[in-house]
Amino acid sequence: MSGIRTEWVWIRHAPVQGQENRYYGRLDVAAEPVDPSLASAIARRLPSSAVWLSSPLARTRSTAVALKHGVDPIAVGDFNDQNYGLWQGRSFNDVFAQNRTLDWSNPVDILPPEGESFFDLATRVYAGVQRLTDHYAGHTLVSVAHTNVIRAAIALALDIDLGTALRVEVAPLSITRLGHRIVDGVHQWSVGCINLEMGG
Repeated sequence: MSGIRTEWVWIRHAPVQGQENRYYGRLDVAAEPVDPSLASAIARRLPSSAVWLSSPLARTRSTAVALKHGVDPIAVGDFNDQNYGLWQGRSFNDVFAQNRTLDWSNPVDILPPEGESFFDLATRVYAGVQRLTDHYAGHTLVSVAHTNVIRAAIALALDIDLGTALRVEVAPLSITRLGHRIVDGVHQWSVGCINLEMGG
């Protein structure tokens, strides 16, 4: 497999309605319709032949279909949004007000009750990326996913700490391109772009 290059194209799903400043995570809230002109602009930046992936949530699947008509993306459990447990559906301010004793300066390890931390999410994202990179070696994968999932993938590619990754902006419908190659048995990542927006 030496020298085989695998391309990852990550796209954040379209915006959701009525969830501003809330932890919605695993709630299966719908994404807004994608403007056809914007969808066309994004589609022109995508490879014509690729393996399409999504999370198990409808907002990623509907975004994939809006960008490539008729596509049936493979749902990847490892790429599900963060599980905020009992915080899901609650506002950021409400959660903060009731959990002031938590170390909010270290968000990577904050564990919502009955949920998962960003560290937990990144661990499963790493496993999913590595498994699928091996399985689809030499192919291009387009993965419609969630903000923190894409941040975790960026952290893996750039070999940066997760706290730094949480500061990376990932706008709705933005494109992030990562490349993987095995050279003399060594896994090497490269970054083509992060948070590329087509307009709007």
